[in-house]
Amino acid sequence: MKDPYFITYKDCRPIASHIMDCIMRCLLVLTVLFIAFLPSRAAFSADEAPGNAFVESSKNDLAAAFKAFAKIISKQKGYDMEITVSIFKDISELVNLPENKRPQVVTLDSWSFLQMEKEGWLTPVTISSVGKEKVHTPYKILVPSSSKTTTIEDLHGKTLNILFTSQTEIGVPWLCSLLRERNLGKIESFFEDISFKEDPMEVLLPVFFEQRDAGLISEEEFGVMAKLNPQLREMRVIAVSRPLISAITAVSDTGWGSPGIKQDFIDVMLELHLSPEGQQILGLFKTDQIVAYQPEEMEPIRAIGKTLITKHPHNSW
Repeated sequence: MKDPYFITYKDCRPIASHIMDCIMRCLLVLTVLFIAFLPSRAAFSADEAPGNAFVESSKNDLAAAFKAFAKIISKQKGYDMEITVSIFKDISELVNLPENKRPQVVTLDSWSFLQMEKEGWLTPVTISSVGKEKVHTPYKILVPSSSKTTTIEDLHGKTLNILFTSQTEIGVPWLCSLLRERNLGKIESFFEDISFKEDPMEVLLPVFFEQRDAGLISEEEFGVMAKLNPQLREMRVIAVSRPLISAITAVSDTGWGSPGIKQDFIDVMLELHLSPEGQQILGLFKTDQIVAYQPEEMEPIRAIGKTLITKHPHNSW
């Protein structure tokens, strides 16, 4: 992976107030955590291992989104805000940052947040929606209508397509936990071949036409594709997860200059869907709305983590 990507805007000073000389630096970090999801990276060929292609294709959109977000903050709240955007390849880079280098805002997938919680310096504040006013979605494993496969056990030694995008990372830990619950071993040894795709149709069509044995996809993405191609509904579901959240935005308690600045930042995120310019920003983030975090939304993620750690206490995968 290439070096982390940075884009910088100068100074963050309250324009509306000449009394308070507050200079804030807001470092927004999109942590794209792919490699840590996999029990053994060596089990996948270079062109199958997820991560790099997604990061490279998304970083320009992310930079543009945060640049536009800075303009909205400036217009609505009176800040000339500096925003630096970084992309890290895995959670360890974020964990190992020195205290004085920690970001004020971190956006990461829900599985990564579960692992970051124990660090103790991030507070979750928002969740990205996966559909109109919908923040979680189940994940499904589908097989062709003609397949004799009826259970996850029947997929041993078979091929699997996985949808792997900014909104579907949690599907992989769920699958790993499902295999562990049934004592079926690790993901890379259970399946003969795993292929990661960013396009839902590249996941579904080879399964529909019996070129691949199964596909893992979120219910939300499957519903969108099935509207375009109703015949896809002929495929059978052999396993389904509880509804799971995808992306979480968390904030640190330090480095803001004042609590008011942090709250203003959160408020603007929650109101993005109310304006045309905010909706454009959300489109770059591949979401429809950012909503307030509710602690109970993490419980299914915690259950996945408990399964993985309980079954293998010395190796969470």
